[in-house]
Amino acid sequence: MVDVLLINLPTGEWYREKLKDSNSMPPLGLLYIAAYLEKFDYTVSVLDMAVEGYSSQELQELLKEKNPKIVGMSTYNEAWNTQKALCKFVKKVLPDAVISAGGAFASFCYEAVLNESLTDYVLVGEGEYSFKNLADFVIRDNKTGNIQDIHGLCYKDENGNIQVNSAECRIQNLDELPFPDRDLVPLEKYSIGYTISTSRGCPGNCIFCSSRAFWGKQVVMRSAKSVFDEVMEIYNKYGISLFYITDDTFTASKKRCLEFCEMLNDTGIEFVWGCESRADVINEEFIEILYKAGCHKIQFGLESADNEILKKLKKHVTIEQIENAVKLASKMGMHIQTSYIVGHAFDTKETVEKTLKFAEHLRNEYGARVVCSVNTPFPGTEQYDRREELGIKIYTDDWGKFVLSNPIISTNNLSRNDLRYYLGQGQKLVN
Repeated sequence: MVDVLLINLPTGEWYREKLKDSNSMPPLGLLYIAAYLEKFDYTVSVLDMAVEGYSSQELQELLKEKNPKIVGMSTYNEAWNTQKALCKFVKKVLPDAVISAGGAFASFCYEAVLNESLTDYVLVGEGEYSFKNLADFVIRDNKTGNIQDIHGLCYKDENGNIQVNSAECRIQNLDELPFPDRDLVPLEKYSIGYTISTSRGCPGNCIFCSSRAFWGKQVVMRSAKSVFDEVMEIYNKYGISLFYITDDTFTASKKRCLEFCEMLNDTGIEFVWGCESRADVINEEFIEILYKAGCHKIQFGLESADNEILKKLKKHVTIEQIENAVKLASKMGMHIQTSYIVGHAFDTKETVEKTLKFAEHLRNEYGARVVCSVNTPFPGTEQYDRREELGIKIYTDDWGKFVLSNPIISTNNLSRNDLRYYLGQGQKLVN
């Protein structure tokens, strides 16, 4: 028996196939919440259904064995239909269990989650503090406390009306959080088993990304020493010197990045790691420091090969900066990945073809892996909120169909068939 069972929902078949071979990672958000709850003497289990398959019978037996008082779900657009079905299943097996949901999808679509699934509570935004307070309310106070005092919580009152409590304050000192409890998941089942989150938020403000809406304008960073200590914990506990940093932009603070690299070098251990970087911070000296510290994989967001579109997307980089960064990384022998999107609101056939041609150039000239997706206006993004103004027409209200491999929109310049065609052309370039 446990107090809390945290479930990472399974992704759709397309995501599952793509992730299992190249990019499956432990659910760090849930592992952070688990470690924080354990700090206060709660017992926690984690079930990652993105990598672990269960029959209905097996899942039923697991639920009965664990018999949690709270089942927490990490939610995604593409898992919406699964989420609804899983809520019904949990309530059938454990009618007294409380179901909570968190993550970007639940945060932006809390009304749908509360109205269309058997979810009792939605935790909006950062989850550690609010989940611990919810656990106190449900488990230790037996629901006798004041639910209105739990910041970041959405729920239905006795009249069926949705109540939205005031937002939880951002955690300002991430160094104070315990490291994620990696022992709770089968690390051997992930293609990238050892991942580290070193900051929350993104300095960018791209209109197609929901990071700013989820985290707010402030980027909160852990210290270089805290990140280094986690690397050493992984090395000493698991004997692993290979890791990946999951931040939206790890190199946002060059000073912190340089401090971290120096600490790694001082160990004499040959670490190998990867991260995502903005192109505009890369120069020859910096990329060399990263590489010598073990950063042998780097990703850059290309998004479009048209500078005017990049301006309208609020990307704040240029094609010239992107090519320079890729060129320098290639010179160092790094594994490079660039990601781009076809079907921006401002795209025309000419600009999409220009982007595809540029992606092919990066692949052929520098050996970059080029990854294409179709523009999808996820809830929480600026383009979703401004979709009518931008000329984006969405053809479905099923959140489960909002995936990067499924054209669900048309724009002023491009039809859905156009987007299907260009997505197919982009996928042919993946090496």
